Amino acid sequence: MPHDGNPSSHPATRRAVLSLAAVLAGGVALSPWHSPTSTDVPAPGTHKSAPSGTPPAGPPPFGNRDPLLTKTLKKARNTRGAIARFEGAFPALNTKTVVSLPGLYKAKNPWLAVSIVGPVNQLQIINPEAGTPDHVVSIPDSHNGGLESLIWDQGSTTLYFTTGPTLLAWNPANPKTVRRIGKVPGATTLYELQLDSAGNIWGGTYPNGSTFTYTVATQKIRAHSRLAPDTDYVRRLAIGPDDTVWAGTGSLNPRLFSFPASDPSRRTEIQLPDPMPNGFISSIRVQGNRVVVTASDITEQLLLDPRTKKWVGSLDRVWASRNTSGPAADGGRFYSVTDGRLHATGTDTWQDTMLGPIGISAPLELRADATGVLVIGEIPTGLRLEYFGFASGTVESVHTLALTAGEYKIQSLLGHSDGNIYVGGYMGQGLASVNPDTGARWHSPHEEKLINQIEAMIEFDAEHSYLGSYGSADIIGLESAKKDSAKGYTRLERLSREYHQSRPFGWAANAKNVFLGTVPDYGRAGGVLGMIDPQANTVDWVLDGGGSGFVKAHSIIGLAADERFVYGTTSVRNGYGIPDTKGPGKVFKLEIKTRKKVWETAPVSDAGALYAPKLIAGWLVVADIEGINVIDTATGKLAARHRLTQANNAASRPGWANADIAQVGDGSKVVHSAAGTTTVVDFRGGTRSIIGTPETKDRFGSRLAATPSGRVFGYTDKTVLVELDLLPRPSRPRAP
Repeated sequence: MPHDGNPSSHPATRRAVLSLAAVLAGGVALSPWHSPTSTDVPAPGTHKSAPSGTPPAGPPPFGNRDPLLTKTLKKARNTRGAIARFEGAFPALNTKTVVSLPGLYKAKNPWLAVSIVGPVNQLQIINPEAGTPDHVVSIPDSHNGGLESLIWDQGSTTLYFTTGPTLLAWNPANPKTVRRIGKVPGATTLYELQLDSAGNIWGGTYPNGSTFTYTVATQKIRAHSRLAPDTDYVRRLAIGPDDTVWAGTGSLNPRLFSFPASDPSRRTEIQLPDPMPNGFISSIRVQGNRVVVTASDITEQLLLDPRTKKWVGSLDRVWASRNTSGPAADGGRFYSVTDGRLHATGTDTWQDTMLGPIGISAPLELRADATGVLVIGEIPTGLRLEYFGFASGTVESVHTLALTAGEYKIQSLLGHSDGNIYVGGYMGQGLASVNPDTGARWHSPHEEKLINQIEAMIEFDAEHSYLGSYGSADIIGLESAKKDSAKGYTRLERLSREYHQSRPFGWAANAKNVFLGTVPDYGRAGGVLGMIDPQANTVDWVLDGGGSGFVKAHSIIGLAADERFVYGTTSVRNGYGIPDTKGPGKVFKLEIKTRKKVWETAPVSDAGALYAPKLIAGWLVVADIEGINVIDTATGKLAARHRLTQANNAASRPGWANADIAQVGDGSKVVHSAAGTTTVVDFRGGTRSIIGTPETKDRFGSRLAATPSGRVFGYTDKTVLVELDLLPRPSRPRAP
């Protein structure tokens, strides 16, 4: 999609951008837009003296440790809430799952059920002979990532699927609706649905660390007991022809468990050939006389004898997407793709035969019949179907299907000096933007394959920005002039490799460097602190506390920086699959030159996480879900607290991004958002005002972005970018 931005007629100077970077601490929005606030507050370092004989252009600058920030705030009238809305800020078409539906509508070629990522249009039912879906179904209140797993029961012509903790069903008798079967007690996510020979549904769970069943005859869901005390995840499941269930666990000590479907309590535990402390079983396939297993950081497929439950070898060729077909009509072979070539594997000898090249490199579905293999893959507009014929040894037909686009939930926001608000999507790929002046939309090129879910991002200057991508804690550099080309995106570091990190949340910049902080990988505790040299485009150093975390067993979720020091905030929430660290969240101060910690404190005893630090008027201002805290930068001690929400720190599990602060200009105003309440604080006026009124019923998320001129953006309804009103409004006069 071509870029259609709107260059500002008043571009910000590099000096202004760099000065703001030192105080905005972590990717708060930068844009040259005009502010809707009552007075435009110049950024530090950009104030110009008024001509002689004229009044000053604005209020006097804050003093160091200005007492205005510690005074009690008075409640003022609410603001109007959202004064501009940009629907579907990150439109997307990211196919998650494809399942064949043999027996549906008695079609020559089986119809397909397709799920896409996002909170709308999640389920699409399509005739492969057609060009577009026949049925598109949105599932209200679904998981933000869409549908986790699908399984087709041909006997009852019912498609079962999961979203969050809920099992649902679709039937062609009512093709525009879905039936909610029920929730699995204690679970928040359900994985890998399978059918046993009786037509009962099986699946895995998180955080139960167990399997569950839905017995169709009784219409009852039963949650089984945890497979092991150290297991929170059962992500992968397979059921053999003898109704043996194979379950794969994580994130601690990933391994297999097997049991008969008739008695889930008769379990056999099977460790990997080389046990790992952390990770996941990533796929399980019952093929012929073997159970084929893959796991985190293991490239080969491991072969297990299901009778002896002993490992008997491995296959070195990596199956693309870890995906295979079921056995072909003769029952002796299955099919997979590696490096753009289709292979057949015999289940008697376990020898491979390369059949020929194919255009799909990452198959979503492979289906074999007596004459060939249908391979289905993703293209930007939907799906590509290739049929490979055994007799010809070539792809004999190609067909494309256009799917209905969805939207990503907004995961991160960044205002940029080019006038755009950039958006990262939950479970998303790539980067999007909205120009709030023109409404123009942009998306990073399809060829760009580095960016997954962006947890947070920051602009260093007009030419360089940095993105933190979830999954492997990838640190990605973006050159603004090349953002329409894949060459404009560079992975500087993959912090999962050496440091076992997963999510880059903390960002800050000063005039010379960019700083990053992270959340560790699944099953691990302790985030790292790192520094980027934008001139060399390299990560110069990473501090991980000898492997225990820069702040021991804490995630680093917020950063702020000036020219001498980096300040950070932490959460006791670690990687998924491991308990929270006991105690409160921390605040720390690091001297950049020596890389030595000056102090580390816990200023809010009941808060397990502190968020979004900002350097304002010589203070460090940090958020929790109750409000904002003013910290003495010299000592790390709490100087003042401002209560802004009805939430309770002690009653809420700490998170990584449950609260945010957007700083307006020099910090005379800030916006705080947490727990469904968004508040503008005016330190000069000594007031606090809730953004929104009971009439608007808007609830804004906990991600914010602010521009240098004083505009603040957030989101609502998962996918809608909004501009927030920062001015208290007088009450409407009553009718006589």
